[in-house]
Amino acid sequence: MGEMGATLGARLRRRRRELGLRQTDAAKLLGIDPKSLMWWERDAREPEDHRYPAIIAYLGEEPWPDPSGLGDQLRAERRRRGLSLKEAAHLLGVDEGTFWWWETERRRPRYPRTKALVESFLQGHGE
Repeated sequence: MGEMGATLGARLRRRRRELGLRQTDAAKLLGIDPKSLMWWERDAREPEDHRYPAIIAYLGEEPWPDPSGLGDQLRAERRRRGLSLKEAAHLLGVDEGTFWWWETERRRPRYPRTKALVESFLQGHGE
């Protein structure tokens, strides 16, 4: 997956330079305002979750290390799909707070039905 230790901003900047693009042109490809790209490249702001599908397409890979725990897996899948916490929770039929607890690994799904829903979501079938 992503380069270990390289920030998202550094990776976006490096990719833009590889492609020989100005920030304004790269921003158009990403469907964002050039100022947003400037902030992202400086690691001064984090992209909104719905921006990650375009970022992944632009970089040609996911900008995070291979997800290890359940929380990382949930966050990665949610961002692959460009979903907010609320949207992901809605897909699974759970409260937004519940999904947040799982994603931050403060709690784990306990019931067989919930575990099955989470597994389905992680396999890309929770739509």
